[in-house]
Amino acid sequence: MYKKVQNETLQPNVSKQKHSPFRGPGGIALLLGIIAFVAYANTLPNGYALDDSTSIQQNAQVKKGISAIPDILATPYHHGNFMIKDGAPQNDLYRPLSLVLFAIEYQLFPDSPLVGHLGNVLLFAGCVMLLFLFLYHLFRQQLALAFTAALLFALHPLHTEVVANIKSCDELLCFLFAMLSLNSFIKYLDYGKTGSLISGLVFYFLSLLSKETSITFVAVIPLIFFFYRNENRKRSTYISLLALLFAIIYLAVRFSVLIKYNEYNPASVAFYENALIGTPGYASRLATEIFVLGNYIKLLVIPYPLICDYAYSAIPFATFTNVWVWTSFIIYGALIYLAISRMIKKKNDPLTFGILFFLITISIFTNMVLLIGSEMSERFMFFPSVGYCLAIAFIIVQVILKGQGSGLADIKNKKLLYVLVPISLVFIGITIYRNTEWKDSYTLFEADIKKSPDNCRLYVYAATQEMDKAHAPDTDPDTRQQMFVQGVKDYRKCLAIYPDFKPAQVNIALAFIDANKLDSAASHAGKALALTPDDPNVMNILSIIYFKQDKFQESIALDRTASAADPTNAYYPGNIGICDIRLKQYDSAIYYFRRSVNIDVADYRYVKFMANTFKTLNQRDSAKKYVLIAQRSDPNFNIDKDNGFK
Repeated sequence: MYKKVQNETLQPNVSKQKHSPFRGPGGIALLLGIIAFVAYANTLPNGYALDDSTSIQQNAQVKKGISAIPDILATPYHHGNFMIKDGAPQNDLYRPLSLVLFAIEYQLFPDSPLVGHLGNVLLFAGCVMLLFLFLYHLFRQQLALAFTAALLFALHPLHTEVVANIKSCDELLCFLFAMLSLNSFIKYLDYGKTGSLISGLVFYFLSLLSKETSITFVAVIPLIFFFYRNENRKRSTYISLLALLFAIIYLAVRFSVLIKYNEYNPASVAFYENALIGTPGYASRLATEIFVLGNYIKLLVIPYPLICDYAYSAIPFATFTNVWVWTSFIIYGALIYLAISRMIKKKNDPLTFGILFFLITISIFTNMVLLIGSEMSERFMFFPSVGYCLAIAFIIVQVILKGQGSGLADIKNKKLLYVLVPISLVFIGITIYRNTEWKDSYTLFEADIKKSPDNCRLYVYAATQEMDKAHAPDTDPDTRQQMFVQGVKDYRKCLAIYPDFKPAQVNIALAFIDANKLDSAASHAGKALALTPDDPNVMNILSIIYFKQDKFQESIALDRTASAADPTNAYYPGNIGICDIRLKQYDSAIYYFRRSVNIDVADYRYVKFMANTFKTLNQRDSAKKYVLIAQRSDPNFNIDKDNGFK
């Protein structure tokens, strides 16, 4: 009778204890990863956008595939794309790991944005999962706190640029490896296994090779292991000193690569990239920097509007008479005071850590010590937002759960859900909508111009896309004309904001050349040349315009100067040769065509030009010689049917 009763009473308990895949920290981490994936799943159909082109589509190294990996590891970040021109010094970067990943992807799936977007979404899901596990172990299994902070991080719309822009894989890899390193270090602290210490150091070095953002961890790591997990001082010292050593090794590698290629030049930041170099005095620059820091706080609290670029004059120059500058100053002052005072009082709680993590990781983006490549960018908040999400999570859990929250039941607390569900729905709604604006570059720029109508570079971005559409072979004539008119209009809007924006002057000149509006083209090319008198590329553009206007002597003069400035470019002497043909100076033309051939033996245009020149001179034997050479590249080349010098 007892056994029967026992069996009857035990049966319901067995059914209640069915194992859930989302029980325990591993299961909760998986749930958060799935939530992160769902939030960004609608990026998968998107194409390339913004600087995806320079990192992938127009990157010669990436397009070589896996064979280029040794070169990628040994060269600056932009070495494979058009941003590095003719060896001119740039303020370049060293971030090889994302390019290595792009090269592998390109080898297996060439020109596939789907693969890139899928990779980013999966990496972001991994980042969220590892962040949760780090916070869970750091704060001694406070499940509700770690879950709330990681959920806010997963859904915060400010991260859309990092996840939706394939190029920002560098930020995701940096964060992923940084979290792996911290989790490994905590394991070493708890169990003393040397393998965990070594893996943590390797992960940290990989994080630095992904992007330099995690250099701030030389301060974050001691903060963690001397103030929050300080039960073993000896192990904490090993972690902190070895992490510092690996950071120094990374910096040595980075600077050696950049210096080798003459690409380390911090003073080369352009005004249209970071307008802070043009502020009217140091006081205005400092006020504007403080104002930008306040904008970051504002976007963390109210993530709207979201903009892909903050070039001049999206953020107007500020002074210390601006109330928002002082508001920002007071907020940051209060955060610093709160964090320090709480640490002095030994209140080493998640709120203090969140504030300090935010302040430490945002420090390299303040522009206060060294001007970086942008005045402001939403992707800069990817790491600092962890501190913000943790601080907000602490406040929520402290108020609702009175600081208690180590069990699974605490996550299901109705009061907690009443707070988290509305926030999550608002965040995921903004995130999903913003993802649609990252569909492609044209969609993105058209959307962001409406939100930032004073941004000069957004107009250049939009105009470039419009001109590309105008030149696309499948564009109908009416749309082609419409796109051309709109592109010119956007270039002019940019120049109305910033007349000295050289790329805009160059691009609008090229647009007018294509439209055969040569006087307008000459005007803008002349302004571009006035801005950079030593630029051989701009000289050549103006030379082409003069050639089309039959101003051959003016064209020759410019190309001679350009050739002297850049004697390795075969195009300039070739242009002189064509002008000489029009002037019937055939011996001079042959001289310059031969110079072009000697500079670039693979460019058979000038061989064909020499064949045609000898034909014009009725020197058939010489013409035949160069016809045979030209036919090595173009077997169908027939001098009797060739159209001449084009």
